[in-house]
Amino acid sequence: MKLLIALTCLLAFTASSAMAALCRFEILVKTGNRKDAGTDARVSLQVTAKSGPTLTISNLVSWGEMSAGNDYFEKGELDRFGGIGSCMPSEPCNMVISSDGSGNKPGWYVDYVMVTQLGQDSVSSMTHKWAVDQWLAIDEAPHMLSANRNGCGLAAP
Repeated sequence: MKLLIALTCLLAFTASSAMAALCRFEILVKTGNRKDAGTDARVSLQVTAKSGPTLTISNLVSWGEMSAGNDYFEKGELDRFGGIGSCMPSEPCNMVISSDGSGNKPGWYVDYVMVTQLGQDSVSSMTHKWAVDQWLAIDEAPHMLSANRNGCGLAAP
């Protein structure tokens, strides 16, 4: 009986460890080329697949991979970010990008966001690109500080 309980616990631990596998994520964010498109506001990102864990980054600059002192989210620029998060079992498809509306020139025009999960072991590499084409600003239409893009056919988080 003790052996059966031990084997059951080992199998449960192995299954939960596989579910908690960590992957590297690479993120590209393209700021638009419009007048005053750049921002100094704090930007956050949330990405999910149809099922599984959510990748939540409360301060995207903390994942920055550009040269030291780079000024992120400037007009016409493509910024690169990267970090480690829980692996997604399928293609990332829902995305919410948000600005806190702070700092000098808080309005921001976002062209697109692209997220790549780099596979390892039994986890596949997957990429999804969302066209945002929207101001994240209170004083520009649609007068919102976030953009939700749903590519899964599910409600955005």
